[in-house]
Amino acid sequence: MNDPPNKINKTCENNTILSRKNCHANKMLNGFELLPRTKKLRQISGCDYIESCAVLHDVFEYLVDAYILIDLKGNVIRMNQSAVKLFGFQCDDAINLLDVIVKDDYDFALKSFDSLLQKGKLIDFEVRIITKNNDIKLVHVNSNIVYDEAQKPIALQGIVRDITKESKAALLFKEQKRQLSVIIENSPLGIVLTRSGVILKTNTTFADFLGYSEGELIGRSVKELSFDEDRDNSLSLIKRMAAGEIDQFTIIKRYIKKDESLLIAKTTVNVVKDNNQKVLHQVAMIEDITNEVHESSMLSAINSLMASIIGKMDIHEIAWEIAKKTIKLFGFEDCVVYVLDDTGTELEQIAAYGPKNPKKKQIYNKISIKVGEGIVGAVAKTGVSEIIPDTTKEARYIEDDQFRLSEIAVPIIADGKIIGVIDSEHSTKNYFTPTHLETLKNISNLAASQIKSAVSIKQKKQVEKQRNKLLKKLETSNLELQEYAHVVSHDLKSPLRNISTLVAWIREDYEHVFDDAGLENLELIDSTLGKMENLISDVLCYSSTSNNLPVEPVDINQILNETIKSIHVPDNVSINIMNRFPVIYGHAIRFKQVFQNLIENAIFYNDKEQCIIELDVIEKEEEFIFLIKDNGMGIDAKFFDKIFEVFQSLTPVATSTGIGLSLVKKIVQQYGGTVSLESKLTIGTTFYVQLPKITNVSKE
Repeated sequence: MNDPPNKINKTCENNTILSRKNCHANKMLNGFELLPRTKKLRQISGCDYIESCAVLHDVFEYLVDAYILIDLKGNVIRMNQSAVKLFGFQCDDAINLLDVIVKDDYDFALKSFDSLLQKGKLIDFEVRIITKNNDIKLVHVNSNIVYDEAQKPIALQGIVRDITKESKAALLFKEQKRQLSVIIENSPLGIVLTRSGVILKTNTTFADFLGYSEGELIGRSVKELSFDEDRDNSLSLIKRMAAGEIDQFTIIKRYIKKDESLLIAKTTVNVVKDNNQKVLHQVAMIEDITNEVHESSMLSAINSLMASIIGKMDIHEIAWEIAKKTIKLFGFEDCVVYVLDDTGTELEQIAAYGPKNPKKKQIYNKISIKVGEGIVGAVAKTGVSEIIPDTTKEARYIEDDQFRLSEIAVPIIADGKIIGVIDSEHSTKNYFTPTHLETLKNISNLAASQIKSAVSIKQKKQVEKQRNKLLKKLETSNLELQEYAHVVSHDLKSPLRNISTLVAWIREDYEHVFDDAGLENLELIDSTLGKMENLISDVLCYSSTSNNLPVEPVDINQILNETIKSIHVPDNVSINIMNRFPVIYGHAIRFKQVFQNLIENAIFYNDKEQCIIELDVIEKEEEFIFLIKDNGMGIDAKFFDKIFEVFQSLTPVATSTGIGLSLVKKIVQQYGGTVSLESKLTIGTTFYVQLPKITNVSKE
């Protein structure tokens, strides 16, 4: 804005000369005579007239900005119409500019006024004024001193512009800019301004996302911060935007953080153009969705895995499903499933997806890892999952098919026992996250029960196979043993009979020669030979006890009657059948062996003058309980188990071989039953034989 002229006239609208307070013609001001509009301004000291008052009047009256002329004390001499409109005062009002200054600005204005007087001009001065209507306005002033021809200051003049609205607009813009800056800096979204793929500016959020400072990001290429597999798609869209084909796009892409881990982000890019539609910048809004993606992947992984392994009982099929689903859902480079071998000392690779399976369900260069060795072995030993962010710093790392920079390993635990490990590696450092770890733990927990069942079934099949093999071998051995027992029995009994015959011949031929002691010895020999033959018969019977007999209905009443008739019952023995006995399925000969041995046992071990034996039965929902009760000598409780052992007899009896009760137990167990007893010394004993109503006959 130009400074006002140095020599000036002042008139009112009626062209009369004004003084400071009144428009009085011919009034003197600082050596100037103010004449009517048609006259010229002349200096009283005799200077020539310098300009036409009319011309100056027209110039100042039509200035757009306010023009004001004051004396050296601040009193207003003249104002144009713009100044009148600005200040609200009329020409004949007595005004001193210092009186219209806002109080808080007065000291500053006074200093500026003094500076004007000293320097001769004042440029870009801003001050607040109070108008006649008490409005406060901010004005911009350019002012200078008016000199006479002798270069003596005679007045001050200035151009005053109302900048109240401009100032408010500037303040508003500044405040809005500040607010926008606050919003941008505190936004949960990363905001990036780029040109030609180079970062010009970014907010703190995006810098924090990647672990850099804002200064470290300025000037860097977005390409070098992008994950390799996502670059082509992103660059393709940027090229389309630069060509004007699209103005906006949204993609999911991964960025590489400073620590080399990955940020998964929803990225929306908008273009900024000039008035000629030329692309100036791109603005990207980046939302961190890493956790959401991982959580979503975790749920998908769990649901997908559950659906794929339910019903599978083959451990290899389950392992292959784990490896395949893990890679597909997380984008891992590889995944290997290990299980402990039968010894529990080594981990075997049973499934692998990635470079280790170039062919379907085949593992290339399969390896085993000892428990405690490497990262996998350590996890198998401790049961604690591990993430290795940088394998170059990990001495335990074992290179398999190729060297990779990060690794994650999770144990497979079932019923508190480690049965395997899920392991994955990646060529990027810090690739695996706590979310990956948590997801793999959940996958491991879900798979554990299935793998355990599969392992159990596998082991059961192996055991069953081995059992069948052993049973077949045992069956063959039993047949051979039975044949051998019959042969041995025949071979043993033949010489016994020969000896018995010789003893009889000796007694017959030499009875008159032997004294009583000799004859008694012959009787002992004969008795021992009889006992030996009974023992051989009982051993043959015990060893031959199998259920290769037809299962048929057996009337126990008939069995008891036949048994009682077939054994020697002394005159002092009473056998009482207390109930009607049932018909059960089994082998008549075996049931007869059971009751015969128990009844004979009750007779042999009875010390009473009158021996009483009671036979009874109790029927229950699913079983029969047969009771054989006697009033004999009784059995000490500490011998309850011993009496069922082979060749065990508590009291020597001439005809007892110690096999009877062990034979009873063996037969009863073959029918799925049990045998037990209750007894009190000197009072008597009761044997209980429990047999199911529908017998499940064992062939052991």
